[in-house]
Amino acid sequence: MIFETHAHYDDEKFDSDRDLVIQNLLNGRICRIINVGASIESTKASIALAEKYENVYAAAGVHPSEIDGLNEESFAWLKQQTQRKEVVAIGEIGLDYYWEKDASVQNMQRVWFARQLKLAKECRLPVIIHSRDAAEDTVNVMKENHAEEIPGVIHCYSYSAELAKEFVKMGYYIGIGGVVTFKNAKKLKEAAVQI
Repeated sequence: MIFETHAHYDDEKFDSDRDLVIQNLLNGRICRIINVGASIESTKASIALAEKYENVYAAAGVHPSEIDGLNEESFAWLKQQTQRKEVVAIGEIGLDYYWEKDASVQNMQRVWFARQLKLAKECRLPVIIHSRDAAEDTVNVMKENHAEEIPGVIHCYSYSAELAKEFVKMGYYIGIGGVVTFKNAKKLKEAAVQI
């Protein structure tokens, strides 16, 4: 059986057949699913899916590209959701500098990443970390916030073998996606072999 630890079945692409897709998965070889929040709205949708289906759970969090939806009020709501039995992780959180080059926005990503790490520690939930083109800052924010005390996974890993070892030393799993099969994924293949 397969445990799908990172899904986004709340995505609008599934609007026409979401129920059928999820039912088929759970009746097939998928035993459990974590639907991962990427914004306040997708966290709400993830929780709704977890309430609707047995063996579907939610991760509550805000992706770095969606931090404009975070403020004290929405963060307080997010914190409340961590008390729900359906919520099993904080995520998808982290840093993404691929699209965002503005230093002030990158700084806000670091602020909200740190706050969500602290929330995970406080609530004793694992984290799902997204990091794209932000390796050094990701490590720094994690170290500053004692992320070694919080279990979790570095989702969709794309960095070096050396950095993977650093994350593993902190106790993190490394999530390697299908990109590892690409011909030009030499660095990622090396990281997979090393870990």
